[in-house]
Amino acid sequence: MLAVPEKLIKKHGEVSRPVAMAMAEGALEKSGASLACSVTGLAGPAGDEFGTPVGTVWIGLASRGENTSDRLLCETKMFHFRGSRDEVRKAAAAAVLEEALAKINRGEEP
Repeated sequence: MLAVPEKLIKKHGEVSRPVAMAMAEGALEKSGASLACSVTGLAGPAGDEFGTPVGTVWIGLASRGENTSDRLLCETKMFHFRGSRDEVRKAAAAAVLEEALAKINRGEEP
């Protein structure tokens, strides 16, 4: 749905900065929203073939200016959470909301 290129996933893994960025950009394009967020992470129980540790989460935030022709802006941030699978998922959900609110409060929303 978000049109993340398969070659990007194969090269970097699902839990990576490039994938988080592509997910946020895809969500922005598909939704028509002014701000889109993405979360990709590894909550366990085991790591992946790229050696990503359990608890690693990448968050992406994509936005553009008031005009749809404005340049797309995307930022990413990596987190490492500890705890059970459920605790990692809850921490990731809270973090993406905090990052989006921080961006809005800084006046960076379109």
